[in-house]
Amino acid sequence: MNTNNATSTSLKYCLLVGIALMSAGLIFSEYDFGDRIMWAGLILLLGSPFVGVIVTCVHLMKEKDRKWVNVSIVLIAVIIAGIILSVIR
Repeated sequence: MNTNNATSTSLKYCLLVGIALMSAGLIFSEYDFGDRIMWAGLILLLGSPFVGVIVTCVHLMKEKDRKWVNVSIVLIAVIIAGIILSVIR
């Protein structure tokens, strides 16, 4: 599987699972745990681009494309720094 297909597949699965979780949360919204399921789906949908970057980085490492591995590592670091800074505030 090449890098583009792997990234596309990971994004599709994150999207499908996120939508399924949000749908299940709506179905179970009358119960106490419905909101938690919807939040899990929302977090998964928001985190799916991060998963896509990680999958891309792993495949680029397998292809030994150092330039783009470095770019993806910097992107991962920026995303993590943004998450940390948003939690601190």
